[in-house]
Amino acid sequence: MTRFQEYFEEQIRIFNLHHSNLLQKVTEEDIHRIRITLKRIKTFNILLDGLLFREKDLPSGFTNLFKLTGEVRDIQIQQKILDEYDDPYKAYLQYQYEYKIKHFSIKDSFQNELKHLSDKLDRVEEYHIDDQIIANIKTRVEMSLSDIRNMIITPANLHEVRIKLKRIFYTLLMLNEKEYIENLNRIQETIGLWHDHDVTIERIKVFDNDLDIIDSLTKKRDILYNTSLELLKNL
Repeated sequence: MTRFQEYFEEQIRIFNLHHSNLLQKVTEEDIHRIRITLKRIKTFNILLDGLLFREKDLPSGFTNLFKLTGEVRDIQIQQKILDEYDDPYKAYLQYQYEYKIKHFSIKDSFQNELKHLSDKLDRVEEYHIDDQIIANIKTRVEMSLSDIRNMIITPANLHEVRIKLKRIFYTLLMLNEKEYIENLNRIQETIGLWHDHDVTIERIKVFDNDLDIIDSLTKKRDILYNTSLELLKNL
């Protein structure tokens, strides 16, 4: 069994565990854990499609579930950012959160989606030995890192940079490349906080335009932006 198979089977085990839990009872923890596992599965799928020289093809069942869990996660993040503030938007977020949890619905089976990925993995392993797969992936990772290093970073493309870094992070996690994982995670998490503050600011502008809160969050956002730029220098 190759490390690809081992990694895939471990992610499926985790996915099935939290899927089973959510069918019985909807909890924050299971929503969060299944979303993280979906991120790893999405990265795994992108790698398989790349190695098979085909267009990205993620089953719609996974795409829909990722969107659904993302909606809940976005609300939780905004609630955390606004925890120290007194603003009516927090009550609106709580209402939205309770509504999403109450109406959270997950389909009974993802066996077709999982088989789709398993079949792709089988085709990859027919054409590549494990060492070749790893070498190809590492080459792709280095190319992606080189692209980021050569980018002129601005607020307009920083979120795009984070998406690239997250894919690299989950790829290296799959390969157990511990030397780079911690640094990459720190960078992408900082950029993520910057983006979350930016989104929250825009939502408050639309909801009640509380200038004091907007000003406070803007200062925090700008600090996170500058910190992100500094961290990216050491990429």
